[in-house]
Order: sequence, then structure tokens, then C-alpha cells
Amino acid sequence: MNLRLLALFLALVPALAVAQNYRKDQWEFYLSPVFTESKNYSFQGGTTVRQDTGYGFGFGVAKNFSPHLSAGGELTWGSANYRATVQPGVGNTNTERQISGYIETYTVRFGGTYNILEGNFTPFVTGGLGWTYIDTNVPNSLPQNTCWYYPWYGTVCGTYQTTAATTRFSYNAGLGVRYDFGRSFFGRAWVNAQSVDFGGDYGSTYWKQARLDFGWKF
Repeated sequence: MNLRLLALFLALVPALAVAQNYRKDQWEFYLSPVFTESKNYSFQGGTTVRQDTGYGFGFGVAKNFSPHLSAGGELTWGSANYRATVQPGVGNTNTERQISGYIETYTVRFGGTYNILEGNFTPFVTGGLGWTYIDTNVPNSLPQNTCWYYPWYGTVCGTYQTTAATTRFSYNAGLGVRYDFGRSFFGRAWVNAQSVDFGGDYGSTYWKQARLDFGWKF
């Protein structure tokens, strides 16, 4: 009897996957916790960096042109602690230094997603292009006293110090699964690889990320 029920369930799975679809012609908005893998880096001159597991958040909006195809844009933020062993430059007689801190990234990207099945449950592949702002939070100037004017508070003064930061071209590719809970809600779980091109001698590097998307359709 159990084998018959199992056979019946397996026969119904394809029908359930395409039974109904609530994606076509709908816009969607989603929120995304983002988890970035830990990673080691090595640079010219012998400096090494150990980046811990990072955590972040994102949100995006997309348009479903069909049950299979959607396109849109998103903004994500991430932060991760790191520890670095910095080697002295050529001709510098100082010893190596140990520093630690945290790195922040902000990415804006535009991309597309292809849902393999028409039904509410479907695997999908996705990819996009954009820009990533990376702030090492390492000071690169002396502290400066400066003032700002706020409409509600008036003039506010404080100490400001610039940090080593850069904005670079980035791109990503990912795959995962999606389920549409009726007409209004959907969820996705997927793995993403984001690559950043630093150019010159540094070349490019990438991070692996795990994401959970919680969204609304309208």
C-alpha cells in the first residue's frame, strides 16, 4: 500500500509543479539576508588577509515578463571582520604589522532571472552586472574637524577621517530554488558568486554567498 501511495505522489509531482502560476506580468519586491563565506587573500609583497564570515542585507524589485523570465535591480550591503599581516615595503626596515578591522561593501546591480519551470516551485538561474563600493575602514588621512548643517538640528560639528575605499565594476551569477505561495508571496533560497574587478596588478576576486529572499508580488 505504501509503495502505491509513493508511486501516486511521484506521478502527481510534475502536475503540481505546473498546476498554476502566479508570476506572469507581476512586479515583485523582496528582502534578502545575505551570508558571505570566509576567505583568505594574498597580495604582492607578502601581505595576507583573513576575512571572517560576513553578514549583510539587501532589497530589490523585478518585473516578471513571463513565468520563466524576470529582470530588475537590487541593492545589497555586507560587513565582515578581517585580520591582516602587513609586510613592510621595499627599503622599509620596519617589521611586519598585525592589524584588524571590518570591511563594508555596497553593491547596486541590474540583472535577469530564468525560472526553469512554469509552476509555483521551480529551480532558477540568475546573473547581473553592477558596481560595488568597498570601504576598508582603514584611515588614510589625518582627522579633520568639520561641520554640517541639518534643517532640524542646525549646525553640527565633529571629527571626520577619510578611509581607504574604492568603487569597482562587479558581476554575479547564482542558482537556487523558488516557491510562490499563491498570488502575493514567494520565497527563494540560492547560492551566489559575486566577482569584483580591481584592475591592474590586483586583478579580480570573488565571494560566495548564501541568500534567502522573502518577497511580495503586486
